[in-house]
Amino acid sequence: MQPLAGILAAVLTSAAAMAAGASPVAINGTCSLVTADAYPGYDYCMIVLSSEPSAASDARGLAVLAANATAHNITHTIGLIDNLLDSLTECSELYGRQMADKVASALGYLMAGRDPSEAVSKLIDAYGLGPLNCFIVLSERWGFSREPLAQENSANMALALFAREIAMLIPKSSRSSNGSDQHLAGARAWQPAAIINATCSTLLYDKYPGYDYCFSVLSSDPVAAASARDTRDLAIVATNATARNITSTVKLIQGLLSDLAECKLSYGDRMGKTMDSALSDLIAGRSPVGAAIKLADASRDAIECDVVMSRRRGATKNVLYQQNTENFVSAHFASNVAMYSGH
Repeated sequence: MQPLAGILAAVLTSAAAMAAGASPVAINGTCSLVTADAYPGYDYCMIVLSSEPSAASDARGLAVLAANATAHNITHTIGLIDNLLDSLTECSELYGRQMADKVASALGYLMAGRDPSEAVSKLIDAYGLGPLNCFIVLSERWGFSREPLAQENSANMALALFAREIAMLIPKSSRSSNGSDQHLAGARAWQPAAIINATCSTLLYDKYPGYDYCFSVLSSDPVAAASARDTRDLAIVATNATARNITSTVKLIQGLLSDLAECKLSYGDRMGKTMDSALSDLIAGRSPVGAAIKLADASRDAIECDVVMSRRRGATKNVLYQQNTENFVSAHFASNVAMYSGH
């Protein structure tokens, strides 16, 4: 893609050579004709073409203005994609190595029958290193309302804290699975469901996240749950559930990175180059019909990104939906104005 600065310089040079600029009447007339039977409508047209009225003196100048607005949108979107690629890459490292290492270490302590306080420490470290730091990274750079891993970060926070709560119930004097759990006094060792119930009831009070969540997690591995004999066994179940969720989250992040990389190609390589070519045609005075066709082609690249983001990860993970829609509308509109300028 030709550097946008070069295109903008050419636009400004061309605009300077024009007259005082398009009058409100001329813009109104253009918008009335261009959007009579075409998307996106009169109001949108007036907003775009009135944004820099001095930059155009005729229909071709207005087409340049509309195409230039689309080029700005594309550049902004590429910047957002780069930002998100960096943030998700950092989150992948936070989850895939740092959090995963801490959880694996905690699991090792638990399975070896070592002092549970060591596992508790590792699990709280995992909470901070993985989901909490990932949440901070994405929220600061991308905005809280559009944080693409909000559900995953929340789930991983909950699991890490929950596994820690269970580990804290293990008697500190215990060095093996034969230690005495006082809160399990009424639960017979050969009744795993009763042990899970007793443990989850212990966490009821005002502690997060509650009985139903506790029972669901501790029953998530039927084989392990059926063989549980004490709190240490249940802490192992909860920690394993945390490890599985980390693996799932990393897989999701890698998928999002792949989709975003494909979208960057759509915008930076295909759509950007097509926009550059269309702008060059308009500025050089070549056939505006040809520029209009190129602009229409460019609009399809925004839709392609939308399809990629929605098809593989689901609509809820399409964090570029707003940008894709805006870029499609902008390019389609610029095509309409360019086509009109050729009449």
